Amino acid sequence: MKKYFKYFLSIFLCSLALKSYAANNDYFNQGIKFFNQNDYKEAKYYFEKDIVFNTKNEKSYLHLSKISAINKDNNQQKNYLDTVLVLNPKNEEALYLKILLNIEEGDFKKAQESNLVFSKVCKELCSKKNDLSKMIIIDKKQ
Repeated sequence: MKKYFKYFLSIFLCSLALKSYAANNDYFNQGIKFFNQNDYKEAKYYFEKDIVFNTKNEKSYLHLSKISAINKDNNQQKNYLDTVLVLNPKNEEALYLKILLNIEEGDFKKAQESNLVFSKVCKELCSKKNDLSKMIIIDKKQ
């Protein structure tokens, strides 16, 4: 009897874990839905909710950084981008956005450092590499 109870208990706990995972994954998907509809307030709510249950979801942090950029909150955008890069130092999009933010803030030294890392890891956004280099050089001369 104990054997069946343990078996039942383990199946029950696994089903709860799967339901929880599905619900958490739904928060991210809902965030994407609202983000694509330009409803950034709702999107932010769902991305933040996703992070509560999945603290290592770099995609939620990346989207939160984009929302912060839209809201012109550079400090918050920087914090989210830093979090993405802690979770995944080779995240191309986060590196690219961080370089743009550094250029916007006039921190060309950090932009150059990030650009070196970006150049080494880029796969999908490599076409942007030369544009970034030109922006760093042009802005530095001004």
